[in-house]
This record gives sequence, structure tokens and C-alpha cells, in this order.
Amino acid sequence: MLKIAIVVADGSEDIEVVTPTDIWRRSGIIVKLISVEKKKNVILANGTKISCESILLEENLSQYNAIYLPGGKGYLKFNDTNASKLVKFVQKNYNNPKMYFMALCAAPVCFYNWGIITPNLQLTCYPGMQIGKFEKNYVNKPVVVSNNFVTGSGPGTAHIFALTVVELLCGRQIAEEIAQKTLFK
Repeated sequence: MLKIAIVVADGSEDIEVVTPTDIWRRSGIIVKLISVEKKKNVILANGTKISCESILLEENLSQYNAIYLPGGKGYLKFNDTNASKLVKFVQKNYNNPKMYFMALCAAPVCFYNWGIITPNLQLTCYPGMQIGKFEKNYVNKPVVVSNNFVTGSGPGTAHIFALTVVELLCGRQIAEEIAQKTLFK
């Protein structure tokens, strides 16, 4: 069974947490919301309060097929001491072709901060966030799949980002069924 860990922080972008969670669960993927904070309850960027199933310090990240980082100002917390377990795991496993690393909006900057962007890796992010970081790797598209990385450009692309992941992990037919059921064109 496919499993995705969504790492969430106070200040994560609401749409970028809720939309992928919903789309991925509709596809049959097991999704677990994991707080990078030392508490399960987080407040997203626009005030949505959510309760995560666990906290990062209690998780074994190797049990997941993919790690997803939503954007919003919460992405900054993916670089602090509470997230050292996440950082070390991604740095150790980013070349593992059986593990996907996904980020939306500002969160792809974490891959730069963690030193895992290789010359052939293509990424997108919120426009302007790539400047001074990974300009040579930047592609101005809503969603970019490159090797085992999936990145998206912002909140407005959350639905297509989530469906792209479904197509990648579950197949085109399931992605099309979910798009049709959610009236996504």
C-alpha cells in the first residue's frame, strides 16, 4: 500500500495541505499528517486549525513511499532543529529511486538549503524563490516531475500537483477518475 507523509508546520499554506491530502486519500493512498512542531495541533497560514496524526520526532520516515512538504511560511520550520530528523532522512535518501520527495510553493527551497539539488534536477517553486538559489534548475511550469522529485509553483496549482502525484504513483486512469469526480478540468 502506498503511503505519503505530509510534514506540516504552523504557517503551512492551507490549500497546499488540505487539497493534496484529500486528492491522495481519494486515490487510495495512505496519507499521514505529521507535525514538525512538538505538538500535533497546528494552525495553518490562513487560520485553519488541523490535528496531525503524529509528530516528526515519533516517526519512522522510511515506511513512506513519499515525503511531501507544503509551502507557506511554515516551510522555514523545515530547516530548524525540530526538523533535523527530516533533513537527515532526505539527505540520506534523495537518490533512492523508490522514494519520492515532493514540495510545493516555497518549500522546494528546502531542497536547496539541504544541499541535495543536483545539476540535472529540474524544479519549480513560487516565482522568485529560486533567485540566488537554484536558478539553473528552475523551470517556469505549474508542476515539474524530475527524477524522484515533484515540485509545484503555488497554492493555485495544488489540485494539479496532487493529481500529478496520483498519476505518477497510481496511474493515469485513477488520476483521470479523481479529476472527473472533483470536476477538475
